[in-house]
Amino acid sequence: MGAAEGLRRLRMSLRGVAEARELEALAEECEEGDAKTQQVSSLSGEYLNILLLLVLYTLQGIPMGLSSVVPLILKEQNVSYADLGTFSLNSYPFSLKLLWAPFVDAAYVSRLGRRKTWLLPTQLAIGVVMIVVSQRLDHLLYASQPNVASLTLLFFLLYFLCATQDIAVDGWALTMLRKENVGYAATTNAMGQTLGYAIGFTGFMALEHFNLLTLSEFMFLWGIVFMVVTILVGVLKAEGPVPSDEQPESISTSYGNMLNILRLRPIRLLLLLLVTIKFPFAVADSIAPLKLQEYGVKKEHMAYIASGMMPVYILLPAVVSRWTTNSTPWELGLQTYPWRVLLVPVTAVVVASTPAIGDRIPWAFYSVIVVVSLLAQVASQCMFVSNMAFFARISDPAMGGTYMTMLNTLSNLGGMWPGTVTLKLIDFATCKSERCVVKADGFYVMSGISFLYGLAWYVLAAGHARRVQQVKLSDWKV
Repeated sequence: MGAAEGLRRLRMSLRGVAEARELEALAEECEEGDAKTQQVSSLSGEYLNILLLLVLYTLQGIPMGLSSVVPLILKEQNVSYADLGTFSLNSYPFSLKLLWAPFVDAAYVSRLGRRKTWLLPTQLAIGVVMIVVSQRLDHLLYASQPNVASLTLLFFLLYFLCATQDIAVDGWALTMLRKENVGYAATTNAMGQTLGYAIGFTGFMALEHFNLLTLSEFMFLWGIVFMVVTILVGVLKAEGPVPSDEQPESISTSYGNMLNILRLRPIRLLLLLLVTIKFPFAVADSIAPLKLQEYGVKKEHMAYIASGMMPVYILLPAVVSRWTTNSTPWELGLQTYPWRVLLVPVTAVVVASTPAIGDRIPWAFYSVIVVVSLLAQVASQCMFVSNMAFFARISDPAMGGTYMTMLNTLSNLGGMWPGTVTLKLIDFATCKSERCVVKADGFYVMSGISFLYGLAWYVLAAGHARRVQQVKLSDWKV
């Protein structure tokens, strides 16, 4: 459960520009040559490039991990769930980056290079923001009344800069690596961001637990690292000129492509399904860890559980992909959906069963949390891989990266709003005073509502989702 919120944020970039452009590159490769003339992948001479990409993606994941620490600290300060819902808005830039991706893709200074034009200033800005925030963080976070609005704005800015850096790095990866090695771009993306998130979340928790660094000191240190790495990249890593056949589309063309896609009838139905499918899971993914903390589970213990889920997050997509390489790849996600809905009340029961936490660690209870978390992550990853495979199948290669990137971005948004709305509704649904006709804890009320919503969605919408898969591929094209 503690891992779910962080893993959801990491997915934002995994569903972004990199996969879309990788898909386009692979499609072009298949069209331009037959199997006998395909180049065999060789990493000779590529190790430094792969290492650089791994470093850049790792840096990108660190602010994400730090932003997952803040709600746990705010909960210790007795901040309301509604305020935590406000803070959850900070991660929206990764779900909205398509709005400015055409600018990053098309506008550049030739002297600096197409990707370094955006990479260098955004990473320097991230370093500066982290250093500046570190000087004010204790005042904003540990005051008698934490300044949630300012914290939200500051971390929103960090996420915006990280999303912009992600667009630049995704694009650079596909030209930095040779064409036959372009598949390693997604690998470095997944590994780097997972490692960065673990450093920012679990790494800080461990250092704080042993009184080695405070959060402000940790942010200051990594702000310096951001700036040093950026300077080294700017000086030591050259970016070649953009070939004439790889010149980007104009900004107006990219936006026009998006509007044309949205006019397609199957797309409108698909988008309705995407923005409604994930609501039931927010209470278990985003709020259950905070409720456990409220009942006495230490935040560093939840961080360790989250770290244990990281290998599952990395390896499981490769395992389940064997069931999505067919004409109905979304079927796996639809079959998994009811099991994930069933885990919502199971999670609520586990939270309600939290024993008194003292100096002695309740290993049996923690084992139950690990099992439930593992089942939730298996179901979540099945849905994720199923979505990605379906998007890849229906996306029109003629639209470049715009088609799949738009689907991924809207799918991300469909996973973002439920967390914010549910956090807001928790306080509204809670009534514990003597004047209450019926005393209620909003967490359990929303767990019940989410479970019923999930059942209703499956009964009413799963059939439409299955029929969407039967739409001819030609009907998905503009």
